[in-house]
Amino acid sequence: MKIFQIILLIISLAGNIVLLILYLHSRRSYHKLMNRSLKEESRKDELVDKFLFEELPVENNRDKMMLDALQKLMEEEKVYLNPSLGIEELAKMVGTNKTYLSHVINSSFQQNFPSFVNRYRVREAILLLSDSSNFSCSIEEIGEMCGYTTRQAFHSAFKKEMGITPRHFRNINRSNGLQEGIDEPSAE
Repeated sequence: MKIFQIILLIISLAGNIVLLILYLHSRRSYHKLMNRSLKEESRKDELVDKFLFEELPVENNRDKMMLDALQKLMEEEKVYLNPSLGIEELAKMVGTNKTYLSHVINSSFQQNFPSFVNRYRVREAILLLSDSSNFSCSIEEIGEMCGYTTRQAFHSAFKKEMGITPRHFRNINRSNGLQEGIDEPSAE
């Protein structure tokens, strides 16, 4: 009987040791995942911040009000996601005409309307391409989610802003995730 109790004690002790090892391993994995997530968020924030417009030169109060309305439409309502967004439509939303809106964009942002909209769309693409939950989406799907109607337009705008193609950008993000020990789903 004593031997049976000793065997049960050893089995119980071994089971507790296995549970402790599994707990410590899951805790370490959780911390790795959280650190990776924080690094990924920080990296995304750095890239996205590159696209924010700092203090803008304003000629008068009318321009200031228009810029405030324009930035609200772009940043909060994300009107740039509409593939058919044109300067006339945006001018109506802001409460002006396309000529004046074009002038304000040119003088304040030092870029034309298409470049202005592409900058927001590329910023959105960075967020989507960096998110591992979108790794299963094709490059075309990501482009469509950002407001592009063709793969070529998305590719050109992204490469102009970032210096690399969207596919290369995503592959870098994928490999960073894999190097940190987290398996990502393979797609494409």
